[in-house]
Amino acid sequence: MGTSLGLDARVHWFGWGGLRWGRLRPFIHQSLRGRAAPDVLLIHCGGNDLGRTTSLDLITGMKQDLQDLHRQFPGIKIILSGITQRRRWRAVNPGKINKARNWGSLIGS
Repeated sequence: MGTSLGLDARVHWFGWGGLRWGRLRPFIHQSLRGRAAPDVLLIHCGGNDLGRTTSLDLITGMKQDLQDLHRQFPGIKIILSGITQRRRWRAVNPGKINKARNWGSLIGS
């Protein structure tokens, strides 16, 4: 499939292992510095926050940041991936973490 996922488009990958949600917006701005805003932004972030903050605080921050990104880049389509299952969570209670992963219906539109 290659680096462009088989799409007829240029795909740029920006990644930061261990990224937590609170650093996402500054990371996006730094990564896009000197570049045109993309048509599509795929965000895979939030898993490192589980167990370190409440689900409510995380979801509230996510909603606010996604709204801010949409206002700042009105033509961009933002895709938010789900938080994937891990073999081992760093948090104290993995059961609670797995329950918190099902935030998709909570973040909504």
